[in-house]
Amino acid sequence: MSNMLYKFLLSTILIISLVKNPLAKTKFIGTHKDWTAYSNKEKNGKTCFIASEPLKSSGKYNKSNRGKTYVFVTNIKNGSSHEISVVAGFNYKKNTKVKFTIDKNTTLLFPIDDRAWSESPKVDKILVRKMKKGNKLIIEGTSSPGNTITDHYSLSGFTKALSLIDKNCS
Repeated sequence: MSNMLYKFLLSTILIISLVKNPLAKTKFIGTHKDWTAYSNKEKNGKTCFIASEPLKSSGKYNKSNRGKTYVFVTNIKNGSSHEISVVAGFNYKKNTKVKFTIDKNTTLLFPIDDRAWSESPKVDKILVRKMKKGNKLIIEGTSSPGNTITDHYSLSGFTKALSLIDKNCS
């Protein structure tokens, strides 16, 4: 669980720095089909990430109450690479798991608040390999009120977008 806490803190810091840090300079690198690549320079180093939004979402929820939802793959220069994270746009129900399904292969992610991660960098690398070969990604989670919400993503352009952050931040 300490690995999950580390990932939560790292991702939270990354997102806060991208949104609120005036010293951070997020730069658009490029887009390949449904995935977009960015880099972010701070005085402490460089981070790159790719992101995608769902093509469609389903489930019982108030669409006007839901925040933005994304899947990220993040590289930190001279640090971790290919870390997968999900921002759901809602808080997950406590003590549940998030289904991360690439084509028909499902891996369980661990949610904290409105985000989810795999159990380890080793699992992240396996998921990235599957995403490179896959066509679609479905993420299914349970919201804090207990509703199942499903997001459908395309993996079209994933490999080329990933190569952009690998070149810029590895």
